[in-house]
Amino acid sequence: MLKADTLLQRVPELYMELESANLVRVHHDQRVWEFGQHALGLLDVFHAPTSVAECMRRLGPRLRGRRAVEETLTTLSMMVGAGILTEEPLNGFTPLMFPSGGYGLAHLNIRILEDPVRKATFIRAINEVVTPDDVVLDLGSGSGILAIAAAKAGARHVYAVEPARSGDLAAHVAEANGVADRVTFVKGWSSTTELPEPATVLTTDIVGNEALDMVIWESVQDARARLLTPDARLIPSSFDTYLYLVDMPESTVGQQRILPGQIERWQHRYGIDFSPMLQADRERVAGFYERPEAVRQWQRMSAPHPLSRIDLRENARVFEGDVTLTVSRPGTVSGAVLYFDAQMSPSVSMSTAPWLGDERSHWFTACWALSSTIEAVPGDQIRLRYRYEGDGRANLVVVKG
Repeated sequence: MLKADTLLQRVPELYMELESANLVRVHHDQRVWEFGQHALGLLDVFHAPTSVAECMRRLGPRLRGRRAVEETLTTLSMMVGAGILTEEPLNGFTPLMFPSGGYGLAHLNIRILEDPVRKATFIRAINEVVTPDDVVLDLGSGSGILAIAAAKAGARHVYAVEPARSGDLAAHVAEANGVADRVTFVKGWSSTTELPEPATVLTTDIVGNEALDMVIWESVQDARARLLTPDARLIPSSFDTYLYLVDMPESTVGQQRILPGQIERWQHRYGIDFSPMLQADRERVAGFYERPEAVRQWQRMSAPHPLSRIDLRENARVFEGDVTLTVSRPGTVSGAVLYFDAQMSPSVSMSTAPWLGDERSHWFTACWALSSTIEAVPGDQIRLRYRYEGDGRANLVVVKG
């Protein structure tokens, strides 16, 4: 029998299916459980440890009548019986296999911490910026490395926000490093988080392969409006992005776009004409991510050209525009590569130029396979249009004429 003061929390990494009638199927512990219309509300409320009484208080406005209350309590009991809601939250790395499990995976945390450059650069910037008077907000704290580094740099207090289960482990790491009294770990998304005091410094490594594709712009602007002091310092504070032309290997292009040679091979192999797929794919510029150690081997067909400057301290949102690239050598232009230089602190910067990365880097390089290859000679100009759509989405097109 559940008591009103019983604290429950949903287990991490649930997979759910939602039917049109709001029936919910939850995949957990190698079984599939089916629940009624109140399941989503319960799973939302119990994203963090919450008492049964508090849960019913929050859901109260939705529950019209005694039957709805009884259905909700029945569903709650079923979820506890299934182990989906638990009094003892699961700690440690997830047992799920990559890529499922997100930042609860040991694999991702290992890759990040084995990178000899990226986190070390963040820590140098933190040591330069953070003072004993600072309150630090760390968005997407992961293993807690930046939050702990800020505490070690002397911050008065650090609030580390992380929705994945890695935040639970990070709390133990903070304790092992003697800073647990100055680091508060908040499980959840920053957009639904409130702090007891405004932060004077923001650190975040929700920096994507394309700078903005992990929604850093939206997250930082929300934090600036609600969680930071007006003069808060940001780590990183800005990005300068660059674009250059490349001759990609045909094998790489063929993994992203339909090529005539593939149509011929498939016809021979299967006896089926797949040419409609080729026709449908003629105008698409295919965006993808590739390892930097592979990209740095591609022939560069132009010098890098400035694309945009993104200042996270400003409200202006201009992440689109045309850029004309001049071909620097004869050959085939089949793609384009984007990288950025991030300003971390007054004297510390970080670059994702692919020639600076290797197999130890945990980031990938943003690339686009053009809609068609272009045979070019030095001096030829190719005009590209880049646009950041928001919510981590961007596209690149070739401007004709």
